[in-house]
Amino acid sequence: MVDAGFDLLLSFVLGTFVAWLYGMTHRGLSYSRNMVHSIVLLSMIITMVMLVVGDSIARAFGLVGALAIIRFRTVVRDARDTTFIFLALAVGISVGAQQHAVALLGTAMIGIVATTLQFSGFATRHSDTGMLRVRGAGGAAGAIEKVLTDWCRTHELVALRQGDTGEPSEFSYEIRLFHSGEREDLLRAVRAVEGTTQVTVAIEERAEEW
Repeated sequence: MVDAGFDLLLSFVLGTFVAWLYGMTHRGLSYSRNMVHSIVLLSMIITMVMLVVGDSIARAFGLVGALAIIRFRTVVRDARDTTFIFLALAVGISVGAQQHAVALLGTAMIGIVATTLQFSGFATRHSDTGMLRVRGAGGAAGAIEKVLTDWCRTHELVALRQGDTGEPSEFSYEIRLFHSGEREDLLRAVRAVEGTTQVTVAIEERAEEW
């Protein structure tokens, strides 16, 4: 009983650390308080399951059968969330299997790596890229291309919607500016092209997938 209490307490401590690590390194709009709570509870639940199963093969098969009845339909919106769920599972399994050193060392090292990856900017794309949309006469395409050549490192027409007779066309370009601060200058240059009626540009100086 004392050993089981210690294991559950240890899984609670490590699960809380994993949940704190998840919250500290999370970026984007998919943060969920329920997700944080689930990480802590999941670590303890898996530890309890491992303690119940022990070395019994019969219990293990019974557990598999019981879990097969349960259908989890919750959609995990972020692959990183799934990673932390697996980490919580690993903590619970390690503690429940009496591998305390593995649980402690693994959680500490993974925590260090996760923090380093998040705050070092690893795999972040730093580029002055964006989308430029222009509505105007079809004959303005050549002049727009010339302006983009002057202001952009690269530009590519990714969509073109031809307007009906008498209606303006819509051009969509993927662009990369020479300098991110030249966004307004680019807008003025494109708006100065004869035949353009509406110009919008969205530049991401630091593009990250959220």
